[in-house]
Amino acid sequence: MAGATSGADGVRGADGGARPAGAADRGSLAIEAAILVPAIALLFSLAIIIGRLETVSGTVDEAARVGARTASLDRSGQSPQTVAEAAVRQALADNGVSCRPRVTVNASVVPLDAGPVPLNGVRVDVSCPVQVNDLFVVWVPGEVTLTGSFTSVIDRFRSQ
Repeated sequence: MAGATSGADGVRGADGGARPAGAADRGSLAIEAAILVPAIALLFSLAIIIGRLETVSGTVDEAARVGARTASLDRSGQSPQTVAEAAVRQALADNGVSCRPRVTVNASVVPLDAGPVPLNGVRVDVSCPVQVNDLFVVWVPGEVTLTGSFTSVIDRFRSQ
């Protein structure tokens, strides 16, 4: 402060009047709040973004489980690919997840090592490109591809 002096009896202003010793700190709380509030809001926003991303990722994993399980239990004679793809699309739609441009589902019958009894399973791999701005409240450019996989044992007695 121009013209301020400091003496043994406290801080004096430019006009020579005495000021309380802590007067130089006035307004510092407002400055601290102006810095901390946006930082805290940013941390909360980041936590929400990560939570939303994990929720959608879990939905894609669940869709892969549903697809594999549905294909392993199917008795219609359709290919596991057809059955799994329909189940995955329905599971994603039921949970409000839209894959753009489209969801990719790969289903295949795989042998499982189960000891002396030969078993097969249906493995379903799901790849779902999601627009980032679909995940969050604010517009953020870009795309993230979420994937999920699951293998389900084919029911040996499904034809009975």
